Amino acid sequence: MLLILAGVALATLTGQGNIIGNAENAVGKYNNSVASEQQLLNEIEKYFQNYLEGGNEENPPTPPIPVEPPEVNEDGLAIENTTIKPDPDSDIQIVIPAGFAPAILKGSDSTYSLPGQDGSVKEIMPAEEWYSITAEQINQGIVIVDNAITYDNGKDTGTIPDFNEYVWVPIAEETDFDRIAWNGPYWITSLENGVHQLSDIAKENCFWENEPDDMINSVNFYKGFYIGRYEASNNGNDVAQSKRNQPVWNNISQTRAIEVCSDNSTPNMHLVYGIEWDSTLKWLINNAVISANTPKTTKRMELADAQNNSSTWGNYSNSIGDAETDKGTLWNTGHNEVWKANNIYDLAGNAVEWTQEVYSTDGTSISYRGGDYNGIANGIPAASRYIEDITLEYYDLRISCKFFYNS
Repeated sequence: MLLILAGVALATLTGQGNIIGNAENAVGKYNNSVASEQQLLNEIEKYFQNYLEGGNEENPPTPPIPVEPPEVNEDGLAIENTTIKPDPDSDIQIVIPAGFAPAILKGSDSTYSLPGQDGSVKEIMPAEEWYSITAEQINQGIVIVDNAITYDNGKDTGTIPDFNEYVWVPIAEETDFDRIAWNGPYWITSLENGVHQLSDIAKENCFWENEPDDMINSVNFYKGFYIGRYEASNNGNDVAQSKRNQPVWNNISQTRAIEVCSDNSTPNMHLVYGIEWDSTLKWLINNAVISANTPKTTKRMELADAQNNSSTWGNYSNSIGDAETDKGTLWNTGHNEVWKANNIYDLAGNAVEWTQEVYSTDGTSISYRGGDYNGIANGIPAASRYIEDITLEYYDLRISCKFFYNS
């Protein structure tokens, strides 16, 4: 009996399906599971390390984790405001408003056109590409549109767009949104530590308190604002628009200019403020590629190109280089592909622009900016400030639009 029981016990411990074998298998499976889990953890760690370091030739960058494209309507326009921030460690971003979409341009099949390239809109950027927009593209000037890409009342081809165009001006830091004291016949400046400072007189006459708080809060919150890509034109119903190949809306008073820029279905559109004009130029300097003084060449915009002489990239009586073509005449919007910087046309020359910058304490004198086709580029460059009576109906305007408030 004892021998029988011993045999049964031995078979249970060592036979097929035995306890010892099962235990050994369980331990092996557990060890394999631990090894697989550790391998997975190592792969995840390698993935994130590679992503953070940007990769190299032997170890190329790992593509980012895919995200769902923004929701758009049948025309490819955003259903809701969409924020695109290429680098989580940087404040450079762009906000695509509801009812708008970024555009691809004809001359480069990209978001950016160099001087001399066709800067007209080719198509709306597909929604699945929006989150691939880079910080470099944002700093080159992203164009957005507010309608399907059709021309002349719904045609696929034509000359008059059925959409408005605006360019995003990124303001990554609050210090980027600031007045700059540009030299000019009516402008008193001093140089302190290499930076032009407003004189006490100019500070009093161009007082900051005139700028609406909601506009300032919006720019600081959304890290930028939109400016009309073209000089303003009349949509036929006395409402300002930003469209290509349209007669410039001139012979209008500053008071009326404020009205026609605000009388629009796009929320929070307004006549450009002086601080927005300054901040746009500040962004362009050392960033934008403009036409140079030698034909068929380009250069990086310098301070002097905005402050002292804008003859290479604007329409003046004494424009030079490629900008000399068709100089000295008031042209339709977007006429010359070298009269632009970061996709914005005619900041320099063509027609001067009313702003909302008050120059006198009683509010009767207003600054206008940018110079005109009949003037000289070294006398009224892009950054120049001139003053005029608020009721004068001789000069042109540019619209600036800002779609968001920090509520």
